[in-house]
Amino acid sequence: MVAELRARGSVLWLVFTPLARNATAAALRQVVAEIHAGAKTAEERAELYTALLVMATIDPWGHNLLKELIIMVEDKEEGLLRRTPIIGEMIIEAERRGELRGEERGKQQAIVELLGRLFARRIGRRPTAEEELSIVERARAMGPGEVEDALLDLEGEALVRWLAEPIHPS
Repeated sequence: MVAELRARGSVLWLVFTPLARNATAAALRQVVAEIHAGAKTAEERAELYTALLVMATIDPWGHNLLKELIIMVEDKEEGLLRRTPIIGEMIIEAERRGELRGEERGKQQAIVELLGRLFARRIGRRPTAEEELSIVERARAMGPGEVEDALLDLEGEALVRWLAEPIHPS
């Protein structure tokens, strides 16, 4: 939690904010301001910002705040990130990984939407959250084509039962 990191009383702990489940752009804006005000030297500030950016690249909760954080730091410390070669390289690498992760999420969302619409046409309602999760897991384990075939071949309750069964990869 962001509040717990602040309560520790040191700007060092603030670099872990991107790892907090409740991290937001607003919280990071405050953290950047606190680091700016609380660091003793420009070098310490640069090191803290570097650590903050590294933590943002980990992004365990899928907050996707790295780009915003880079802008925030650049606004406070004009040109700092671009002047530090290792940070510049890290930013480029993180953006590349983020784009790949975003592409994968986009593909998964497209599969969910397509198969969810097919389910809705066959059953007459949108899938529940559990059914949607089952569709995604089955698409991952068996492939989207196999799931699509089942959605087309199975009727009503048989389809619902199939989604509730354990997954057997083909």
